[in-house]
Amino acid sequence: MKRIRKTQATLNLPSLTLEGSLFLPGQLEKAAQGRAKEGQTEADYAIPKGVRLKDEYSRAFQIACAQWQHFSAQMERNDVDAAQLTTAFVHELLRDAFGYATLQPAQLLSVAEHSYPVSLVAGNLPVLVAPHPLALDEAAPAFVVQGGGSRKKSAFQAQQELLNASSDHLWGIVSNGRQMRLLRDAASLTRPSFLEVDLADLLGGQRYAEFANVWHLLHASRAPQPGQPATSCYWERWREAGQEEGTRVREGLRNGVEQALLTFGQGFLLHPANETLRTALHDGTLTKDAYFQQLLRLIYRLIFVFTVEERDLLHPQDDSRHAPDARRAYAEGYALSRLRELCLKRRARTRHDDGWQAIRIVFRGLARGEPSLALPALGGLFAPDQCPHLDAASLDNAHLLASMQHLRWAVVSQGKGSSLTPVDYRNMGRKNSAASMKACWSWYRAST
Repeated sequence: MKRIRKTQATLNLPSLTLEGSLFLPGQLEKAAQGRAKEGQTEADYAIPKGVRLKDEYSRAFQIACAQWQHFSAQMERNDVDAAQLTTAFVHELLRDAFGYATLQPAQLLSVAEHSYPVSLVAGNLPVLVAPHPLALDEAAPAFVVQGGGSRKKSAFQAQQELLNASSDHLWGIVSNGRQMRLLRDAASLTRPSFLEVDLADLLGGQRYAEFANVWHLLHASRAPQPGQPATSCYWERWREAGQEEGTRVREGLRNGVEQALLTFGQGFLLHPANETLRTALHDGTLTKDAYFQQLLRLIYRLIFVFTVEERDLLHPQDDSRHAPDARRAYAEGYALSRLRELCLKRRARTRHDDGWQAIRIVFRGLARGEPSLALPALGGLFAPDQCPHLDAASLDNAHLLASMQHLRWAVVSQGKGSSLTPVDYRNMGRKNSAASMKACWSWYRAST
């Protein structure tokens, strides 16, 4: 029998934010903590013989903190040019603390008929620096792409467009001194993807352990190296490994949806309170196909709520004084995200149906709106005519949480064993969700 273990659900690295699908959280944590399968020795970090890795990042920490102290002290001065100050700080930080010895000042990089703003270049790694008062997503005239119109862009947008346009530049860095982002050539500009370091918190708070994590991830030895393909760098290896893992998770989700359909279907039919449902199926008032369609819509409802919760899109923008209380009430008593960890606890799989009743309240709220939970009126998939028999039925916690485990955790084979890997609905595209549902429909047709 294969041993199944649970892997970490989210990125657990303070001072770091992972947006989009640039890296897989679990794999990034291993690399940050020096536990990756390769590239973690002194030689891999180009550290001289006789010097320990810990000694090197301890030295880098002292340098970085001193540089931040000088930089932050100058930030409030009106007689200092903010752009020059920030560029000097970022240059020194990357060069002296993170090992980018070849980093040189630059102004523009030309690709085809366009010229893109850059501040520094280390080999094929461009670095764009915004003045410290400017947010990385805030548009400014300094980041207009020459030959690409006059529209102002943010530092992040300008750098992303450069990477997308240039075959010679795969990875890049953008910073305003307070934050630093690592980004890569991406097919879409509509869904940002990056790894961000909160430098103000990291260095201002002198967080040594967290700095060690960041140093492991952003050191110059991790970047594309001169004379080698950019695709061979450690960042690219981590990304490719994450994509392979993501493919296995999506395959696991397809199997999970099938199992969730079976578990939901059995759970509703077995509950003692659902005599009306059983009678409807027995006398033909509710056909097997119609029952399956309602189960499928239930899965769609759940996947929709998982996704908008994880993307923080569920609640409408509301600045009224009651909004925070409503969001808190939803998060503490009704959010489906609460069930991600709970579904793995056997003791929670009871005969009670309080879990399903809470979900029914969420569905009704999304059908017609529920201000007390900050739920918008969406109708459509949540309308009363979509799952009438299921909305009126009961379901015990045992079947509900078993179904949730199939939807929230994918069983991924790893050598002789398997692991329970959380499904990343935040970054899962509509195409992947639809493919899982289509596969289930084909499975159902083949089995009937």
